Amino acid sequence: MFPTILELGPFTIRSYGLLLAVSFLVGISYSARRASRDGLNPDRVIGLTWILILLGVIGARMMYVIQHPGDFSGAPLEILRVWRGGLTLYGGLILAIVGGFLYLRWRTRRPWRYADAMAPFISLGEGISRVGCFLNGCCFGTPSTLPWALQFPDDCVAGHSPIAAFRLHPTQIYASIFGLMLFLFLRNRLFKKHFTGEVFALYLIFSGLFRFGIDFLRFYEDGANLWVNQIIALGTAVAGVIIYVRSRRANT
Repeated sequence: MFPTILELGPFTIRSYGLLLAVSFLVGISYSARRASRDGLNPDRVIGLTWILILLGVIGARMMYVIQHPGDFSGAPLEILRVWRGGLTLYGGLILAIVGGFLYLRWRTRRPWRYADAMAPFISLGEGISRVGCFLNGCCFGTPSTLPWALQFPDDCVAGHSPIAAFRLHPTQIYASIFGLMLFLFLRNRLFKKHFTGEVFALYLIFSGLFRFGIDFLRFYEDGANLWVNQIIALGTAVAGVIIYVRSRRANT
């Protein structure tokens, strides 16, 4: 693992923070280009993306802190150091989606068209950022005897876990591969969609179902966190189904 890419005195570039930044920049660039091709305002997409990034990081960090309060006892300033890792995807996703939708409802009468244009690139960003999780050694899986299972080194989060002596599921890589595959699928649907809101709804459905399944392989010291995340994942998938059905009816 490579939790630290470069260290020059007090200046440190961490792999997780670097890949997270790359995922944001890629998402902004491609979303703006896609919006322009669809006749949407790319500047509005860029503005929305920055809002999503801010809300996503805040929400993801808040949920992580709520689920891991012991990590910050006696060191509350560590909460601000998000580049070291410690983000829970669904905390960020929920806050970003709610805030982003309210922003679009305020700025445009076509919020679902913007949501469709951006959905594939949210998946792409997730695929990239999960590589950062792998390099950081966080978000790891349970013990496994599969040939691709890995034993993480001591200088990462997994290396300090109660199961550090075992070979583990590289769940970060599973999530990264899924994010890239979902990106390709959703990008293809942009050219073939039957109604506005379809692509965004499919993103919620498939990402929610995947997260529900992958969490059976994720390691959680506190089993309660597993069920909280899985309930949120199922709720995300159900929300996607509702959006899909309502959007389809509205466009027929």
